[in-house]
Amino acid sequence: MKVSSVRTDKNGQQFLKNYEFGAFLDRIKTDTASFLIGFLRDEASPEAPTHYRHYHDIPHICVPMELRRQENGAIGMSVFNGLVVLEVRQVMSQKACEALKRAAMVLPTTLAAFIGASGHEVIILVRVARADGTLPVSEVEAEPFYALAYKQMAHVYDATLPQRITRMTPTPRHTFLLPLDKSPLTNPEAVPFRINAIGDTTIDDQADEHLLALPERRDVQEEDMTAYSNYERAYRDAIQRVAAHLGNPKRWGTKWYKAFVTGMATELYRAAWPQEEAVCHLWGHLTFKDEPGLTEDFVRRTVEAVYEEEQTLKHRQDLARETEEPVMQQIIRRMEDRYVFRHNTIMGYTEYRANHTWVTPWQPVTPQVINTFTTDLLLAGLNLNNHDVQYYVNSTRIRKYNPIEDYLMQTGKWDKRDHIRALAATVPTRNQAQWADWFHTWFLAMVAQWQGRDRRYGNAIVPLLISDQGMHKSAFCRLLLPPELRSWGYMDNLSLAEERPVHLAMSQMLIINLDEFNRISPLKQQGFLKNILQLPSVKVKRPYSRYTVEVPRLASFIATTNMADVLHDPTGSRRFLGIEVTGSIDVSQTPNYAQLFAQAMEELDSGARYWFNDEETKVIMAHNRKFQQLSSVEQFFHEFFEPTLPEDPEAEWLSVAALMMIIKERAGASFKAPALNAFGRTLNGLPELVHRRSKNGSEYCVKRLF
Repeated sequence: MKVSSVRTDKNGQQFLKNYEFGAFLDRIKTDTASFLIGFLRDEASPEAPTHYRHYHDIPHICVPMELRRQENGAIGMSVFNGLVVLEVRQVMSQKACEALKRAAMVLPTTLAAFIGASGHEVIILVRVARADGTLPVSEVEAEPFYALAYKQMAHVYDATLPQRITRMTPTPRHTFLLPLDKSPLTNPEAVPFRINAIGDTTIDDQADEHLLALPERRDVQEEDMTAYSNYERAYRDAIQRVAAHLGNPKRWGTKWYKAFVTGMATELYRAAWPQEEAVCHLWGHLTFKDEPGLTEDFVRRTVEAVYEEEQTLKHRQDLARETEEPVMQQIIRRMEDRYVFRHNTIMGYTEYRANHTWVTPWQPVTPQVINTFTTDLLLAGLNLNNHDVQYYVNSTRIRKYNPIEDYLMQTGKWDKRDHIRALAATVPTRNQAQWADWFHTWFLAMVAQWQGRDRRYGNAIVPLLISDQGMHKSAFCRLLLPPELRSWGYMDNLSLAEERPVHLAMSQMLIINLDEFNRISPLKQQGFLKNILQLPSVKVKRPYSRYTVEVPRLASFIATTNMADVLHDPTGSRRFLGIEVTGSIDVSQTPNYAQLFAQAMEELDSGARYWFNDEETKVIMAHNRKFQQLSSVEQFFHEFFEPTLPEDPEAEWLSVAALMMIIKERAGASFKAPALNAFGRTLNGLPELVHRRSKNGSEYCVKRLF
């Protein structure tokens, strides 16, 4: 088993190196030649924490899977190692770290435990496997498995360790800084924990759902980690100053500990710490929480009181600020002290996270969260109701955040290689060039749909992958989106039974996979599905909203099926790109997503066509005839007649009634004659059948086959 080391320089170039696991454990016993880890632990200034300037020189370690450099230049999975990474952060001392390591090694599933780069986190490697003992073989299979395994193992280790596992967004691409631990613990005989596909749902599971919502870009996480490490160093220095000032008491007790909290709050204020940062560090690091009265609420009230007092001393002209300041201004000030907000324009709701560097994921502001905000403000002495808080969090004062724009703007410059057609080439089919061109147009239409380049039309084209089971069709569909977008923007279990959830999904999802397309009834395919495919916008009721609004459609569709004759509507077949998959799709390589979307962006900006013209549509309809499921009426028609052109010597013009009469005479009782108008609609739906208007109604140009 190998683990991977990835270092990114200041220019964004990545350097990859793989270690045997034993060599990796030996490597972390000593610092780098430049003592990068030691400087990370020691260099930060206590008075003015700043980002660690050598951060980019420290390698990032990926343990869940071995990485490799692919032909497209991207770094992707080579082998999934069957390991889940659990981290316990904010560990106060070296002694506590060692205790956590020993506690983790008690469980037979622990492969290794060691201290992380900051010196205040413990990293635990846990062996896992599927219920049958196997492991995922591709990254798209590894992602959902790792997410499920992470949840289950986090709960198992929570019950064993003296400190709770720090929750993070579970991804097999999870990395941590190169650790430094002179005595890492390991168990070569560790056994894998068998992960069930359906785990039991707990309250903690529900609370952790937001972890899969919108993962932060890696650079944001790194900045948080750097700032967090610097704050940790500054906090330890503040402890020494406060302890020296208070001295050693004759008897340790609650009075001394409360004085310590007050002194620390004063030190952190004078070091220009944000208030919420001070609360978070103080409560997280207290080792005497069992003392009477030393609660999180006491720490928060003490910090708030010290900060208010210090601000009053500094600004004597504002002594009466709390009484003169409008209530709404007090609400905004206190909320911004404790939280950071953003309005997710895709999901349609406001999200928040704590205003400190102890990395926490963004969470939606639900009605329950509003009530929590209101309760905290009431306990702080403000006279308000929950509507006051709602006015603020749902106002235009909250900055807007669009995760799609955020991702696309980070893709960089296109290297001029055709990554889109290269991705299409991983799908083996009979006409590879035609499929590559069709996929290229559809992919551009998908990105154009996200960006709202044309609000008049929706992306009505659906690639339909057709093959036997086990060809990785669904895995290919998931692979179309990068993990940052796939975790929230991909859906493959949409039910078309109700209109409302379908419209909501179309406004929030990026790709909807109509898996098992053959299960969609002919009536649903010819009616509801045909309608929604061409919609440029949808009317939805957003989460936590009371109103129905019209919003742009985001989702593009793709479909998979194991049956060939799945298209029921002849006129609607132009909306599908029927593709016979002739072999197993290659999902072993991770696409170079940055270049994939950089290509789409640059081509769209240069005016590339992202729709099919009339000639291409005719080719598509002719191509899809072999995938048509003919009704009994159509089958009887084709048994006795053949569409032809008027120039054909055997051509004749027959009305709907005449055609039906002849079929009834030839087929006898086996022909269940439909109504004339229904039969006429069927004939009009045959694209190759020429018709004209006459005094007797519509007539069709046919040639008899009997």
